[in-house]
Amino acid sequence: MILSVQQVKYEFLAYIKEFDETFSNWCVGISDSPRQTLFGQHGVRTDEDPWLYKQLLTHRAARTVYDYFVDHLKTAGVQPMASSSDFDCVYLFKMAPHTRQ
Repeated sequence: MILSVQQVKYEFLAYIKEFDETFSNWCVGISDSPRQTLFGQHGVRTDEDPWLYKQLLTHRAARTVYDYFVDHLKTAGVQPMASSSDFDCVYLFKMAPHTRQ
């Protein structure tokens, strides 16, 4: 389901509040294949780690969510690749000793 910027912000904030309210313990990124990025690139453990991703309508909307969490709330962020202008999914995971940023 494709969501609005406000819906994704709300869902991410609710998720963070449920698991750990310290924003600096979380990492946000933008991807076109968020599951592969979370589990392959970042080493997130499917059944053990808190993680979430949402699809937005456009890359610009995804970037707005990303910027809000990284710039305003000070989560860690994975800088989107220059060629990512078509990517429309934002993902979130709680960092742990076994995860990679």
